[in-house]
Amino acid sequence: MMAIQQQEYIDLKEYWDFQRKKEYNKERIFAMADKFEGRIFSELGPVSIDEMKQMLWTKIPMEEYEEPPKSWVPADEKYRLWNEEWPPKPQLEGPKGRPVILRAKVNKEDERV
Repeated sequence: MMAIQQQEYIDLKEYWDFQRKKEYNKERIFAMADKFEGRIFSELGPVSIDEMKQMLWTKIPMEEYEEPPKSWVPADEKYRLWNEEWPPKPQLEGPKGRPVILRAKVNKEDERV
């Protein structure tokens, strides 16, 4: 499957926006479930992580889907736009470290005025 082509996206923008929103939320749920692998047990022993992912995904109502950030690129190629690259380039979240404060240097001669 190929990425969503520009004209196809323009023609069916609402459809593709919702499909991408759904895929974003699914990826987030699956990533969260992966963190529990090997830690969930039932009376019969370890719970399959794939079953856990599907069970969690079916419990999320559409009204609670979150909007994907602008920088998000779907892992599944069929939901990528024509202009998106995989793997996505890392985005800076914000400045790191202390803020720099620049101050003008005052001459002693200027202070006498």
